[in-house]
Amino acid sequence: MTPKHKPTLIIYGATSFTARQLLHYLDTHPEGDQFEFILAGRNRQKLEVANAKLQRSREIIVCQLDDENGVRGMIERGEVVVNLAGPFRWHNAEALIRECCRTGKHYIDLSGESSWLAAEIIPKYDDLAKKRGAIIVPSCGFDSVPSDLSLYLAHKTLQSQYPNLTIEESTSFFKLKGGSMSGGTIQTMHSMAELPKDKRRSGEYDCVPKDERIIRSSTPLKLQYNLSIPQPDAQPRFGSIFFMYPYNRTIIRRSQYLFNTLPSDESRVKYGKEMKYEESMDLGLGRVGSTLFSLGLILGLGLFFLSRWIRKLSTYILPGPGQGVSDEQLFKASYVVDNLSTSSRLPNGDRMKVLTTFKGQGDPGYLSTCYLLAESALSLALDKDTLPPISLRGGMLTPSIAIGDTLVERLNRSGKVVMSSEILDQSGGKKLD
Repeated sequence: MTPKHKPTLIIYGATSFTARQLLHYLDTHPEGDQFEFILAGRNRQKLEVANAKLQRSREIIVCQLDDENGVRGMIERGEVVVNLAGPFRWHNAEALIRECCRTGKHYIDLSGESSWLAAEIIPKYDDLAKKRGAIIVPSCGFDSVPSDLSLYLAHKTLQSQYPNLTIEESTSFFKLKGGSMSGGTIQTMHSMAELPKDKRRSGEYDCVPKDERIIRSSTPLKLQYNLSIPQPDAQPRFGSIFFMYPYNRTIIRRSQYLFNTLPSDESRVKYGKEMKYEESMDLGLGRVGSTLFSLGLILGLGLFFLSRWIRKLSTYILPGPGQGVSDEQLFKASYVVDNLSTSSRLPNGDRMKVLTTFKGQGDPGYLSTCYLLAESALSLALDKDTLPPISLRGGMLTPSIAIGDTLVERLNRSGKVVMSSEILDQSGGKKLD
């Protein structure tokens, strides 16, 4: 009797520090008997070292992404490609996306490169992915699952009681306990800085077609952000610019656009045409300290992008690609995202407020991002029956619209993430029944 085929994940770029955390998580996953995974990359020796650390030996595939036949043969071996080989423009992730679109396979990654997605990926491959039923979901890690799912869950919570309301204003405050910027993120910044200025796109609506489905009301960056949650004893909070906000908002806007393309019988939630969205980082510095930190961040990033000498110096100071942190730093770190969203008006003129919280365990850039990426991949591999119709039709999607409720349930079940959402009573801040 032929053994039943198990869905297979292809982990490309399986030798980095972040990839090692992902491999361990998959290797010890409670559903490990329901799927297989393959280690893939460019260097056999490094792949064999990574493989030796697993509970049992896995298949290894050595593949250069400029080898079209090699890429085709590799992707034939699985159902979902999980790409960790960033920066993704530099390392030719397009070759993986192109072949997945041609063959109807699925693809996810950790991309935070809006200019690459907007100029080189979405215009070329969205229609082909839909034609073949390929689900392509960039940004399935810390960028941008917490942002995207928090706003999605806020909409769902609001509309479970007020189906005719939409969210008009939404603010997410990120509070990190420990954690560090990963070497991969820094290398992505280097890759963006080397682009011509006209290709360093970071506009809020870069990944959205120009049509009438949403109103393009851009939200400028501010030096200081405020969050006042209407709850007893809640103190006003002040935040600085969150360095990933310019990218996260492009994913938020694509989700907003895609939800507004759905027919009414398929829409799990309804996003409004116009919505103000902001993100901030709460460092506990107060009003003045948050403003000063934002000024320092703007100055530092400005020098980084303008000066090749500063970028050269940063390679001696900041983590490089493949570098990681100690186990203590890795596992002790955590983060909380508090999203406060305000609805459109009720007939009596009132607005409802929704508080959504996303709590993640582990270093955001190295460990938690692996939990998010792994559960996104397993949603596509194991939970097809629960995915929404738009996901099954394929296309260049976002985590919330492609995986949505399935991913929320998986993350909560994993114990690595806890998500909650409630409508607040405006008079006292209590949860409404």
